[in-house]
Amino acid sequence: MAPRKRHWFWNTIILFTIVVCLAAFILHSKTWTRQEEGGFTLITGFYYSEIRYDDIRNLSLVPRIPEMERNSGFSAWTIEKGVFRDTLQGMEGIRVYVDNLENPKIRLQQKDSSLIFFNFKDSLETVSFYENLLREFSAQ
Repeated sequence: MAPRKRHWFWNTIILFTIVVCLAAFILHSKTWTRQEEGGFTLITGFYYSEIRYDDIRNLSLVPRIPEMERNSGFSAWTIEKGVFRDTLQGMEGIRVYVDNLENPKIRLQQKDSSLIFFNFKDSLETVSFYENLLREFSAQ
């Protein structure tokens, strides 16, 4: 009995699916920042946040993020990205852009009470960015 050949259409669909999944993983695997006049932008995959220095209410460096439920987002190994909900405090729409759960995270609270947790793969880069943010925040 001769082996059946898979149709070229299904091979194309499988290859396309693998490429899209790899692209999504690569886009979400790193948090990029873009410095702008009076603020900065956090970009990671499909998620981004534009933050103005004068909209920052509170800024701190925390060892870990609180337990939350993910509304939408992406998790793999030590990466957490997306929109989360804190069920204990009843807060919705907490944005998390964490490249490494083991490193310290920057906790940024805006004047509209929205929270953002983020860090970078390198803890020294996170601390350096935090110190620059403190300088800009205190200058406001």
